[in-house]
Amino acid sequence: MAKAASKLGWKVVGGAATALAGTAASRGVTIAYRKVRKSDPPVNPADPDTALVEAIAWAAISGLAIGLGRLAAERAVARGWSRATGTPPPGMVRPELATAQA
Repeated sequence: MAKAASKLGWKVVGGAATALAGTAASRGVTIAYRKVRKSDPPVNPADPDTALVEAIAWAAISGLAIGLGRLAAERAVARGWSRATGTPPPGMVRPELATAQA
């Protein structure tokens, strides 16, 4: 039962952290885009009326920023989880450590 609660706890904590980081990164990229381009980012990059170069640039920059933000948040929360519980988050045990512990 403790293992199931731990998995659920990690899903809640990790999911909340990555969602917040993704939202913050998205807002940050939008603000940066407005400052650099002096216009709003494309609402829908797939729209044929959006210039292809602009759509590609927006997709690449926002995807990279959101991905890196979520990665950084998950890594930070995983470190905190490990400090708080003394064990790595569920699903993050490296294979060489799992076989040594068994």
